[in-house]
Amino acid sequence: FMPTSAADRSHDVETLFLRHRLTGLGLSEIRTSKLISRSAIASDKAFELRNPLSEDHVALRPNLISGLLDVLERNIRVGAESVSIFEIGRAFIPPSGKEERHLGILLWGNVESAPNWRSQTRRSLDLFDLKSALKRVIPNLSFRPGQFPDFALAVDICSADERIGFGGQLVASKSSAPSPVLVAELNADRFLDRVASAKKFQELDRYPSITRDIAMIVPEKLTHVEILRAIQEPAEPLLESVQLFDLFEIGKGVTATASGKSLAYRLTYRAKNRTLTNEEVTTVHAKIRERLKRELGATLRE
Repeated sequence: FMPTSAADRSHDVETLFLRHRLTGLGLSEIRTSKLISRSAIASDKAFELRNPLSEDHVALRPNLISGLLDVLERNIRVGAESVSIFEIGRAFIPPSGKEERHLGILLWGNVESAPNWRSQTRRSLDLFDLKSALKRVIPNLSFRPGQFPDFALAVDICSADERIGFGGQLVASKSSAPSPVLVAELNADRFLDRVASAKKFQELDRYPSITRDIAMIVPEKLTHVEILRAIQEPAEPLLESVQLFDLFEIGKGVTATASGKSLAYRLTYRAKNRTLTNEEVTTVHAKIRERLKRELGATLRE
């Protein structure tokens, strides 16, 4: 096989950008050896060296997953409770030993089940967490059911209708981990151009915003989506964003006599070409309040 040229610096900027996005999600980058041991060779699917220096370095790795699993096992032995790692490196595809730049990701451990102070429960990472992490760093990904050896759950990973990798949950026998181990491996050369092009810049706002809150009591069956639709439609040009910041279910207390739920939304108003006045915001805000009462039967709290 032909070795990689020292001048092959393609996708350097895109690779750096990918690293920043992955570390921003809380993953740690690792570097593992490109040579693997004889015990790691799976059914002659690795390109073996003619003159290996030792039994631990007898073949070129065909993928990054074996190295990720070795790092996981070392972390488990020293008492780690969770591991989130990635590697960007060369894999050597049999039978010719063709070099490809791959991205490998491994997730294992427990996370908070809800991102707020009300819930202290923890859950194991699952396939949805892996898919979410991938979609946050690589644009326009899609997933299709797949079948691979050693996977309990598997998906083909596609970009622009092209298969660029695979991932899923490993069978329990592949690791000593007490909970599911999620891995993915992708051909990085096939998507790095799209990663860099996904970076967009937005001009900083030149004029200040004004925020107003709306607190209301609505029927329990009324959904957040329905409330948002009533606030945002018809569109108000000055309304920039809507955020739900409080939710309380009425009727949960022993002495409660009413039912339903109490919600509070923060509405942010801003004009692109001038500073808003309180009078302008008050007029628009009053229209939204009236719409909530008329269309949803909401009881507004002062």
